[in-house]
Amino acid sequence: MKFPISKPLLGLTLLLLLWGGCSYDHGIDPIPYRIKGTVIFDGVIPPWYVREARVAIAKRFPPENLATDLIYSDPLQFNRDTLRTEPDTLHYDLVVDPGTYPAVGVLWRKSGASWDIANILGIYGIDFTGGSLSPKQIVINDDHPIADSVNVFASWDLTKRDAIIEGDITFRGEWPQGTEGTEIVAIAFFPIIPKTQLDFLSVKALDINVPLFQKTPYHYRTAVGSGEYKFIALFWKGRKTSIFDIRTIGFYNCPNDPLRPKPLPVAPNETKSGIDFTVDFSTLPAGVNFKKDGADCQQ
Repeated sequence: MKFPISKPLLGLTLLLLLWGGCSYDHGIDPIPYRIKGTVIFDGVIPPWYVREARVAIAKRFPPENLATDLIYSDPLQFNRDTLRTEPDTLHYDLVVDPGTYPAVGVLWRKSGASWDIANILGIYGIDFTGGSLSPKQIVINDDHPIADSVNVFASWDLTKRDAIIEGDITFRGEWPQGTEGTEIVAIAFFPIIPKTQLDFLSVKALDINVPLFQKTPYHYRTAVGSGEYKFIALFWKGRKTSIFDIRTIGFYNCPNDPLRPKPLPVAPNETKSGIDFTVDFSTLPAGVNFKKDGADCQQ
C-alpha cells in the first residue's frame, strides 16, 4: 500500500530518530567527509510566503541551538511555477566532520522569520509514497567518509499553518533516564483519533520544543493549520525503543471523562488558549489508555 506524502506530517514518525544507515560512496573524492543526496518535493506548489528552504543536518536532536547544532545547505532553488504538476527534484552536497548525525531534514522559513525546528518539510528515511517509515541516522568516519543517496521526500503541505493552539502541560512521575531513558517527547495534533500505528502518520502538526526532564508546568504555543483536531497528545520515545514503540503519556481530554480525547475546532487566524493537559510517566512502558471511538464529550 502506498500513502500520499502530502497528507501526513512527516514528523511524528518525524519525531524520532532511531535508525538504520544509508548507502556510502567509497570512491576517491577531493572532499574527505560529505553527506549528499536529493530532495524530492511533491507536486504541491510552494506557498508565496515561503522565503527559503534548506537541508539541515542535525549534530544533536533535538537541537538546543539552531545556529550551532545544525549544518545548513545553501538555499534550495525550488520551483515556484504554479503550473507545475510533477515533483520538483533538487540535489545537495555538504561537507561535514566525522561523527554521528541523528537526522537530516528540510526546513523552511517565512520572510523575516528565524529558523524553527518545528518547520519541517521532510526527514531522511521517511517516504510515504514508497512505504519507508523509519528515520535514519548517519555515521561518518574514515571507513565511511561519504554518505550518498541521503534522499529526503518533502511536502509543501506542511507549511500551511494559519492558527495557534496553546496551553500548559503538567508532568507527573519521574522522567525515564539513563541508557533506557528518554530520547524525545513531542506534542502532536491529529485530525483523527489514532487506532493503529499507521494512523499516527496522519499527524498534522508537531511541537518538539518541550524541554527534556521538565518538572514544572510547561507552556506550549504551537502554530497549526486551521481545522478540527480530534487528538492532542504528548508522545514519548525511549533511547532504545523503535519508531513503532512511541507511547502516548498524556492527552487533552473531556472534563467529565479522562479517557476520552476532546476534539478542538480551530478557525483560520484563531488562537485557542487554555488547552491544558497532564502527562504521567508512571504509565510507561505501555503509556496511557484512551477511547478510540471518536465520540464527542458528553454534557
